[in-house]
Amino acid sequence: MSKKYTAKRIKLDELVLDKENPRFAELYNGSDKEEEIIEYLLWTESANEIAEAITTAEEYYDDRPLWVYKDNGKYIVKDGNRRCSAVKALQHPNYYKLSHPKFEIKELPVLEYKELNDLETRIRLEHNSNLFKKWGRIAKAIEIYRLFSSGNSIDSLTEIDSKPKDFIKTATFYHKAVELKGEDFKKLVREGRGKTGGKTIIFERLFRERKHCGYSFKNSGELFIKNKELFESYINAIVPYLIDNPDTTSRTLDEIYKKGNSFLDLLKPYGFPPDTKPSTTNSNSSSNSSSASSSNSSNNGNNTNDGNDGSNGQSTNNSQNNNSSTNTNSGGSSNNQNTTNTRHSVKSKPALKRKQIPSALKRLIEETYKLDQNNFANAKTALTRVSFECTLKFIVENTNKTNGKPINTSNHFALAYKSKSHKPLPYTNFDILKTKFTELITNTGIRKAFEDFDLQRSHQIIHNYRVGAVPADAKGICDNLIDLIEFMLQDENDLLNSIDLAKL
Repeated sequence: MSKKYTAKRIKLDELVLDKENPRFAELYNGSDKEEEIIEYLLWTESANEIAEAITTAEEYYDDRPLWVYKDNGKYIVKDGNRRCSAVKALQHPNYYKLSHPKFEIKELPVLEYKELNDLETRIRLEHNSNLFKKWGRIAKAIEIYRLFSSGNSIDSLTEIDSKPKDFIKTATFYHKAVELKGEDFKKLVREGRGKTGGKTIIFERLFRERKHCGYSFKNSGELFIKNKELFESYINAIVPYLIDNPDTTSRTLDEIYKKGNSFLDLLKPYGFPPDTKPSTTNSNSSSNSSSASSSNSSNNGNNTNDGNDGSNGQSTNNSQNNNSSTNTNSGGSSNNQNTTNTRHSVKSKPALKRKQIPSALKRLIEETYKLDQNNFANAKTALTRVSFECTLKFIVENTNKTNGKPINTSNHFALAYKSKSHKPLPYTNFDILKTKFTELITNTGIRKAFEDFDLQRSHQIIHNYRVGAVPADAKGICDNLIDLIEFMLQDENDLLNSIDLAKL
């Protein structure tokens, strides 16, 4: 049987640290600059201890090869980033504030894997045994949840830890808290130096207070929000409290509870609980439907679609728009019937809820819906496609996952930007971008609307002088775009709650 890897030695400057490494990708919030990644690994992931061990031994042991994968001519370190960063730091110890002398190492032993899947499987198996046990609790929780979201069963995850549900609780709480407080929350749960980090245990101990904080956990361990306003108030209060009170430890909590008091009382000066009595959503709904229902309620009045599939209640909204129109035109039954059967009789353009939409995109959408279809049918049809593509490109490249990175950085969208040989395309492949985005949508009705929206019809009108648009077609295509634009340009958090993040 042929080996899946080749053992070799690679020059140090040809080895690239993997910013996407699951051990720290969620917690790291720096740039792609190598020196920032090294700095993080040294002082947050304890790579400085490895640097000390290397200088003490006065050698880098050949029996600790890095596991790498060659991509576009670069050797990406998929396992051994801390070791690699320690060696790189020892080439310039003063720059990285190391107390060790310079220790020159020009090349390192590696195992270069031929197939990335083989390497990732090897890493997973290794983590399941001994390396994984050395990870910090929050990094371990994030990786366990990633494996769970990728289809691994709870039972299979017991090979990593006997209580995987506890880690899933921590990871899903982490993701929700990061959405609200970002880097401030990340700093609190990093292992790191000093008193500011290492607060994961505090948040876990406070899970006992969850019913007073607007959230709970499913049987799988996943967090779901029962009361959005209360939960957000809790996160927005506890994060600044712990920043202001870095000496807080689990022992602090024990002392408070022994006296029969509640830790939550300390959060009152920070605005928790909120002054106004928040509305409670259906406790059987997932957090996805909570956020989505809230968004659509503000868009279209009463919304009763509260399903667990993350749907945003679009079908219900459509019905309500039509019923509203029918009641308004009560002067005659024929008018009522016609209005009810006309899909967008009361909405002539989309409502945009997204914050910080580029002004050029707003103007483009506005112009699309203002253009007269009777005199400019071709132009209106052309602008409809341009508006769709520009909106899609904007939200894919500017909607961030919980780790702070845009969703388009996921391999899910790779072929929209790169060829099959991984070379960057000189243009965005919108057919693939549309298809891959559509696959993420959890609401069946909205997903079908995206699937049915035909880019080729407008493409023909734009580029083929033998094909023209008629006013009815121009208006129909434009009307069909309303739901799509509103879905894409809803509030960013609601959008994230309406797509399947496990695929990214």
